[in-house]
Amino acid sequence: MKKLTLFLIAFWCSNAHCASIDKNLLNEMLTTINRQYIKPIDNVKTVTAGLSGLSDLDDGFVVSHGIDRIYIYYNHKINGVVPIPKDTDDITAWVNSIAKAIENAAQISEKVALRDFEVPDLIMKRMVRNLDEHSHYYSEYEYNEDEENNAIFTLYADRMIDDILYLRIRIFNKQTGRMVEQSLKDHPDAKGVILDLRGNGGGMFNEALKVAKLFCDNEIITYTAGRNEENKHYYTSGEGALYSGPLVVLIDGETASAAEVLAGGLQEQSRAEIIGAHSFGKGTIQKITLMSNGGRLVLTGEQFFTPSGKVIHKKGIEPDICLNHIVDGRCEQTSRVNNEEDIDKAIEILNNEI
Repeated sequence: MKKLTLFLIAFWCSNAHCASIDKNLLNEMLTTINRQYIKPIDNVKTVTAGLSGLSDLDDGFVVSHGIDRIYIYYNHKINGVVPIPKDTDDITAWVNSIAKAIENAAQISEKVALRDFEVPDLIMKRMVRNLDEHSHYYSEYEYNEDEENNAIFTLYADRMIDDILYLRIRIFNKQTGRMVEQSLKDHPDAKGVILDLRGNGGGMFNEALKVAKLFCDNEIITYTAGRNEENKHYYTSGEGALYSGPLVVLIDGETASAAEVLAGGLQEQSRAEIIGAHSFGKGTIQKITLMSNGGRLVLTGEQFFTPSGKVIHKKGIEPDICLNHIVDGRCEQTSRVNNEEDIDKAIEILNNEI
């Protein structure tokens, strides 16, 4: 009799499309987002976005939310209703509701039932996509470490222009600090330095900090902070700058992330004159968390500030000398990567200081 019961259960699940839901994994995912993301989470919007991942398996699903419930439609008819907990921070309640919604979806959609193992990953992708453009979720088989961080060589060039040393850094990674240091040592008689960060999308923050240490003597370059500016962490240049002479930094609308942090620090410590165009405005930090299912959750958890406390993210760095049009009181944000006039202007500035 027992064997017959087990057979009937297995038969019913295969035909009624049972979904195998790992509630512990769902709890882990939603808890991690709530704890680590830089801003307080709106769980109603986050769960609604997550459940919309069902449409990645079956485009008959549409999800929306009302005042006190989330509606799941299938082929234009309501398939399920997910009640919104009175306490929207109640993760356990949300997990139970999500699991029930997935089970309901599997019962009416063979596509969902057959690929139920993909549902947690799809839900997580949609949840994280709803947060910001820099947060991501990668399944166990999708994630690859950032190639920029693993590159042995960086896009880097140096040359002397008369008695001025020109340094061009297109990305920060493992060799950047060492290469800039070597350039400065190879040209000890340089009377001025141009640090060209145009088109530099960032890369390894630690390498940008190494570059700052070559030009600054025991100065605060930046600080980071999380939600509500909690847990501030200050980054200083340390003592013993290798070069202390005149310095000009070139930036443009493609200068971002670690490059903006470096430019902003040098600017506010009056160590360099910044010229060019308004920078991109990407000043957040992403933390990678390994999930129990092998996936990796990349969440924006902190952001960078200039030494005086100015936000870099979505604000950018305003150059001291704008070489673009002034729009609404701010230097226009465009690419100037191949504009030789910028270098000529930097040389002019340095010659006036030498």
